[in-house]
Amino acid sequence: MLKRFYASKAWSYVEATQWQQSFNQSIIPKEHVSIAFSRSSGPGGQNVNKVSTKVDLRLSLAKANWLPEYAKENLRKTSQLRKSKSDELIITSDKTRSQAKNIQDCYEKLVSVIKESVAVTKEPDQATLARVEKLRAMEDKHRKEFKKKHSQKKNERRSKGNDY
Repeated sequence: MLKRFYASKAWSYVEATQWQQSFNQSIIPKEHVSIAFSRSSGPGGQNVNKVSTKVDLRLSLAKANWLPEYAKENLRKTSQLRKSKSDELIITSDKTRSQAKNIQDCYEKLVSVIKESVAVTKEPDQATLARVEKLRAMEDKHRKEFKKKHSQKKNERRSKGNDY
């Protein structure tokens, strides 16, 4: 299982990728999640008025010791997500007419968001760095040649003296 002490330092690309591949809904402790139901504005006709199918899933980031510290910070900084003042991540779903399907949708969204927060960009290898440097040098050379030609064109247009 993924219960080990995580430092605040970001993981390497390999560590993060391995963690993402092994992470799923079953790893999220049920005691760190709270679920609330309310009446939905989604599809369902008269059913909407009678049954509470909308799901609010809340994950307590303070209790989530199974999550790396840098990932928690990423989740706190993400503006797309709803967060409560008590350091909880709020995910809602009213996609379907079924409570169970909406709960499953919330968990899928939560797993997706957590995997994104753990993601680390891959460091470029030496060949890529060399290619980028070569392209940068070529671009610089072309830019300077263009400036030189443009300057010469402007100089040729200038008057060389009195034409009268």
